[in-house]
Amino acid sequence: MKRFLRPLLFLFAVSAVLLLSDLQNRNRSVRDHSIYRIAVFRYNSNQILEETESGVLNIIQASEAFKNGRIQIKRYCSEGDMPTANTIARSIISEKFDMVVSISTPGLQVMANANKSGEVLHVFCAVTDPVASGVGITGTAAGEHPAHLVGIGTFQPVEAMIRIAREMNPELRKIGTIWCTGETCSEACVKKARKICGELGIELVEASVESVTQVYEAASSVCAKGVEALWLGGDNVVEPAITMLVSAAAKSRIPVFTNNPKHALKGALGNLGANYYQVGQTAGTLVLDLINGKPTHQIEITNVVPERLFINDSVRKLMKGNWTIPEELLARTDSLIR
Repeated sequence: MKRFLRPLLFLFAVSAVLLLSDLQNRNRSVRDHSIYRIAVFRYNSNQILEETESGVLNIIQASEAFKNGRIQIKRYCSEGDMPTANTIARSIISEKFDMVVSISTPGLQVMANANKSGEVLHVFCAVTDPVASGVGITGTAAGEHPAHLVGIGTFQPVEAMIRIAREMNPELRKIGTIWCTGETCSEACVKKARKICGELGIELVEASVESVTQVYEAASSVCAKGVEALWLGGDNVVEPAITMLVSAAAKSRIPVFTNNPKHALKGALGNLGANYYQVGQTAGTLVLDLINGKPTHQIEITNVVPERLFINDSVRKLMKGNWTIPEELLARTDSLIR
């Protein structure tokens, strides 16, 4: 018996020494739950996403938890470059953040793909159609999304914008649009545009692009086909080239309508869309709810679209055709640029 007991005691002693020697290293690998680490991942530096990020940060940084040092935030931006976005997503996983807030549809898709195992709690915002984004969200109800993936959708008011264009010119019969076929959010908007144009008896002339550099040429080509206006929905490729779109349209003296209110300042005539700062604030509130213990299985995927309408009246006067601003439309306009 003693012959077996001594080797066993020796093994126990060696194991204890190894465990004690590794204790410090193992403790380093355990997350410090007194500090909640959040990564904020913005896909691009366009105005919509920057405003959304500002709203998110405003709410989080105003919280007592942030002021007391219990929340740490690290910001990332891939500047619209997909390889960079993939690298950022993997880095967020490897750095073991407690939560990531992704801003935009591509940001949601890249981050969700890297986070399939649910290692990081993921909140998304500034996403046109979460269900169509292909990340495992099957519906908007509380039980129709992965447990680690929650957020809010913001589907641009496409149909309302095209109705406004017809309101401003009852003779409108032909609208052109430039969109990136690789953009899920853009495809969702174009599908809505096709539907409403069909209902109103308007022909929708489409041209597809793959990069920002193709926008001006595509827009010029569509304008040459006799369209009476251009419309732009949510598109992370075409949005940064709004000045090219407006420039191409101006040469044909036709107006541009968009689903981004701030594009009125870039020369677009009618612009109906969401207040993305408020969208970001809604997402920031959701972040704090989760930190305070709200279960993800109780959260629905809601559509948050605090609408704003901006009209550039100085542009209207330069366009060919009979473009007017009816009194009823003027009454609901948030900003009129003269």
